[in-house]
Amino acid sequence: MKTKRRILILSVLALAVIATPLSARLGGSGASVSFLTMGGGARPIAMGCAYTALADGPDALFWNPAGIARMDRIAGSFGQAILFAGMLEENLALVVPLSELDAIGFQVLAHLSGPIEITTYEHQHGTDNYYTANNYAVGVSYGRKMTEKFSAGITFKVIDLTLHRVAAWGFALDVGATYNVGIRDLRLGFVVQNFGPDMTYKGEGLIFNTNKDTLQTEDIPSTYKSEPFHMPFTFAGGAAIDLVEGPPSRLTMTADFAHISDQPAKGAIGLEYGLNETLFLRLGLGLNTAPELGGEEDNTSVDAATIVREVLSNRNTRGPSAGLGVKIPIGSYEVGVDYSFEWHWYLAPVHRASLGIAF
Repeated sequence: MKTKRRILILSVLALAVIATPLSARLGGSGASVSFLTMGGGARPIAMGCAYTALADGPDALFWNPAGIARMDRIAGSFGQAILFAGMLEENLALVVPLSELDAIGFQVLAHLSGPIEITTYEHQHGTDNYYTANNYAVGVSYGRKMTEKFSAGITFKVIDLTLHRVAAWGFALDVGATYNVGIRDLRLGFVVQNFGPDMTYKGEGLIFNTNKDTLQTEDIPSTYKSEPFHMPFTFAGGAAIDLVEGPPSRLTMTADFAHISDQPAKGAIGLEYGLNETLFLRLGLGLNTAPELGGEEDNTSVDAATIVREVLSNRNTRGPSAGLGVKIPIGSYEVGVDYSFEWHWYLAPVHRASLGIAF
C-alpha cells in the first residue's frame, strides 16, 4: 500500500513538473472553450482566483479537485454571475464524502448567452427570430488523502457547446494535488486543467447546397468543414498561509501563478479575514506577469510608474476584486452565503453570488 502511494505521489509531482512547458505547447492561438477558465463560486473570485492551494468545500471542484478529499460532510452550492451583455454564468456543485480518506463530487458549469436576435443582410435591424449560444460542462471528481498532509484529486468532464444550429462536444481531465507543510498551516497546491482533445462544430448550420449553373442539373448538397479548436489547457500552482491564526480572528493569504495555453502567464494574490469563522471579508488582485515594456526595437527608457502600471494591468482580464461571506449554523446544517465584486479594466464589473449548504 505504501509503495502504491509513493508511486502515485511521484506521478502527480512529475505531472506538475512537465505541465508548465506542456501548457505552452498545447493550445496556443486558436484555443477556445474559454468559459472553462472562469471558475465557479463567489469566494474564489473575491480572492482574485488565488485558490489553488486553499481550495476546499464544493467550490474546490472548479479549482482543484484534491480539495474535496479534506471534506467530512456532505455539502452543495449554487452560484450565479451576471456577466457582460446580458450573459450569465451558473454553477452547481455537490460533494459527498465516501470515508475519512476520500470523497466524490459532481459539478455543472454553464455559460448562458440569453436570446440573441438574428439579423440578415435584408433585415439588419432584426428578424424577430432568436438563437442562443450556450456552453455546458458536467463533471465528476474523486479526491483522496494519500497521507496526512498530501491529497490528490481528478475530474472527468463532458463539454457541450451549442451555437444556433451547430454544436460541438468533447471531454477533458483535471488533475490536482495539495500538500500541507505544517508551518502556520502553510499549504501548497497545483492543478492541471482542461486536458483533452480538440473539438469541432457540427450540425445542420454547416450544410448548404451549391447553386445551379449551366453544367449542373440540380443542386449538390455540401458541408462546410469546421476548423478544430483546442481546449484552454491550464497549469496553476499556489500557496496559502494563515498570517493570523485565531480564534476569534483568522487572516489567510493566498498566491497563485497560472498559465493558460493561449494567454500570457498570470499571477494573483488574495486575502480572507474570518471572524469566528462566521463573517468573512475577502480581497483579491490579479497581476500581469508578462508586462509589455517594449521590445528590442523600442529603445525608450521604462520608468517605475510604467512597470507598476503594466504589472497591475492584467491585460483585459480580471482586475481587483472583493467580497463578503457569512456562515449560519441552523441545527445540524450550515448555510453559507457569499458575494463577490470583480472589476474589469475594459468591461463592466461582474457581480457574483453563491449559496451553499452543508449537512
